Amino acid sequence: MERCKFCSLLLAPGPGGWRAAPAEARDEPLLEPHLPRLWVGGLRYAVLGRLAHGDASDVYRARRDARLTEHVLLKIARTEADHARLEREQETLAALESSRVQGAAHFTRLLPQRVDHGVARLGMNGRDGECRCTVLRWRSGFVHTFDDVFRAHSAGVTPESSVWMWKRVLELLGWVHRNDVVHGAVVPAHMLLHARDHGVVLAGWSSAARSGGSVTPQTDIAMSAQAILRALGGASAPAPLARLLEMHAHREAGCETDAWALKDRLDAVAREVFGPPRFVRFEMPGWS
Repeated sequence: MERCKFCSLLLAPGPGGWRAAPAEARDEPLLEPHLPRLWVGGLRYAVLGRLAHGDASDVYRARRDARLTEHVLLKIARTEADHARLEREQETLAALESSRVQGAAHFTRLLPQRVDHGVARLGMNGRDGECRCTVLRWRSGFVHTFDDVFRAHSAGVTPESSVWMWKRVLELLGWVHRNDVVHGAVVPAHMLLHARDHGVVLAGWSSAARSGGSVTPQTDIAMSAQAILRALGGASAPAPLARLLEMHAHREAGCETDAWALKDRLDAVAREVFGPPRFVRFEMPGWS
């Protein structure tokens, strides 16, 4: 940070140049000074470690550099060519956040929660370079991707567990598709699971696009079915459930083109093979 040469006010890097530093940067002792820092929107964040390595960006866990802090995710584009993907993700999320489609009050809470987006200044004083960065709220409990599920349950999850996993994905996709948006990358690394509460949310919205042409809701549905089949691994699923998954994973004739309709069909199959709905405990290492 620097000081104004006229009034000696402590300054921080922010959008469009330098501005008055926030109170926590001026008055509070620095916590964990060994951690790397960066500034976004005039606020400083301490970087705690990398969580994921995507096609176009790296995702880090961080916290706001203040005594009254909050945990966040930092999604940082690796190259200038990747900036457009972060911008496209911002546009898609902003459009979905303003949706008036039925269910918006619920489903917008399942989207990545945006805090800030723009040029990040690197280093304690914001003078060690810059990058393009998105700041997202940390979502408590959604700490495992489906890749983690594959590793923890190498023999396969139970068929009962596969049902609630697929239902949560289809519910979210159904609402997204009603907004004329296709996620486009429903892959294991983008599927985040809450083991205790039986929740699934989607990350990785930079591939999202308006539905049409070769990009259709069936794209998302097929990828979701493929992920659930992989989660089942070697587990033997009842024939009606296995058939429903295979049909949609390979886009066979007779498969549903609407995620909500498929969710209803899955409910009927689950009731047929497992009986009335019941809670099935699901465990992941380090979380219960």
